[in-house]
Amino acid sequence: MRTLVTLTARNDFSYYNKYNHKLQGRLYNDIERTGYKNIHSSQGLTGFSFSNIFPPRNAEEGDTRRFIFAAPDEQLVADVAYGFCSEPEVNIGPMALEAKEAFTLDPAVEEQGTLTTGTPIVLRMDAENAREKGIDPGDYDRLYWRPEHGMDCFFDRLYANLQSKYQLVYDDEPPEPPYFSGYSLDRSIAKPVSFADGDVQFIGGEWTFEYELQGQKHRQILDLALDVGLGELNGLGFGFVNRGADV
Repeated sequence: MRTLVTLTARNDFSYYNKYNHKLQGRLYNDIERTGYKNIHSSQGLTGFSFSNIFPPRNAEEGDTRRFIFAAPDEQLVADVAYGFCSEPEVNIGPMALEAKEAFTLDPAVEEQGTLTTGTPIVLRMDAENAREKGIDPGDYDRLYWRPEHGMDCFFDRLYANLQSKYQLVYDDEPPEPPYFSGYSLDRSIAKPVSFADGDVQFIGGEWTFEYELQGQKHRQILDLALDVGLGELNGLGFGFVNRGADV
């Protein structure tokens, strides 16, 4: 389940590409006001995902922008939509916006099709895990996945992360991977995020994944990806997923 929020620019602004932490803060304020005090699981999973403010370009006063929040918990989605409508002033760095309306969507995967990333997928591994994969971590305690680390490493971590989310939401054993029948890495990206103590660059990728459904549990786990995102740091706005074209 997701809510699509329509926003209007209150002034001219340059697009703020380091928006993630400030937008996360706005969402957490709305979520906590409605009683969700412990939004993080013991594994660090948030159970929701969100898009960027799009289209991601400079705006003039009165221009329309949009934003999507997604989660398997329908009440959580409704509460976030209510939060934007009841407190419509939205300030994300220099982007001064006003929420005009919000309505719910419930996309679902088809028998076959594609999933595309709306925000980059981030996957990380600690030095010990990297060595187990035959990757030299150098002097780093933690590495971001990069194409030179190989597709096996990427999908091992991607699927394990999605399986953890499935177990958390459904309290059931997830289906066996693979979940995708094809893929393309459309672009690797270094994404800046601004925090109170400085900016951080997150290394991720924009992807397209093909699928052909193999049963009800496979449908469930792909529908879940539309709600909670793929990869890590979904609660910071990474790994947001949209349904692509049917194939």
